[in-house]
Amino acid sequence: MASLSCRAAVAQSISVSVPGSRVSSANARRGCGGVSLLSSFVSRLELGGSVKLVSCVRSKACVLKTAGVRAAVGADNVVTEPATSIKFSSSLTVPDSSTALSLLGVGVRLKQIAFLKVQVYALGIYAEVSNMAASLASFKGTPPDILVKNDALFKKLAEAPVEKAIQIKLVRDVDGATFWGALDEALVPRLKASDGAGAEGDAALAALGNVFKDRSLKKGFVITLTWVQPSTLKIAVAENESASLKTESSIESKSLLFALYDVFLGLDAVSPSAKASVAEGITKLL
Repeated sequence: MASLSCRAAVAQSISVSVPGSRVSSANARRGCGGVSLLSSFVSRLELGGSVKLVSCVRSKACVLKTAGVRAAVGADNVVTEPATSIKFSSSLTVPDSSTALSLLGVGVRLKQIAFLKVQVYALGIYAEVSNMAASLASFKGTPPDILVKNDALFKKLAEAPVEKAIQIKLVRDVDGATFWGALDEALVPRLKASDGAGAEGDAALAALGNVFKDRSLKKGFVITLTWVQPSTLKIAVAENESASLKTESSIESKSLLFALYDVFLGLDAVSPSAKASVAEGITKLL
């Protein structure tokens, strides 16, 4: 269960998204026992190129509870990420490959802005599962809520010698430099921790950054990051769901690939919901 303060409720009522809840200012007043919501201008947040005004309030706290929901598999073989309602195909064939990858789990990337968390993108984690189950057999029978806390599982998943992919679908406009800055900030310490820093690591990071930092990433863009064994990262960027995926860049760096998967599935994963969903997906696979 998630809790939202009156402050978050009112801020959301003037168009900043709070995942899992839709509250009008009138509803916020009723939910807070009728206290007066005295709004005052705090700041302007530039999200995806549009400036939105955010107000803070002086009031007693109220609690608005929203039930957690799981990703739902539709009859058309798509899985809906519950926070964003974005759909992911249960099977993915990436550019330059004939291998069908299976969807392990979905989630949402949230960004803390002032006192709110806003949705940035939804993501799906894919893998070639036919040759992966054997390497994960020791985890069979473990409940998902226990499995998600087991770092050894996600390390095994990253090390599995199979094709894998992370597909990102933007839910808002994002400046490419901002998108890359956040990813670079997450990758650099992981590369250093794994001895992947140095000239090779710097070159790999620079090549990945060049794909994003000088472009405008719009709502609906689809970014696919594919790990082709043993050490190739292929990046495809499409402007919408219907556009065909084409490899824009290919980077050779196993250290970068391990760091990238640690960003999404490691101890400090940027999308806990995706990590939990993958744990559940692996439970079903085994």
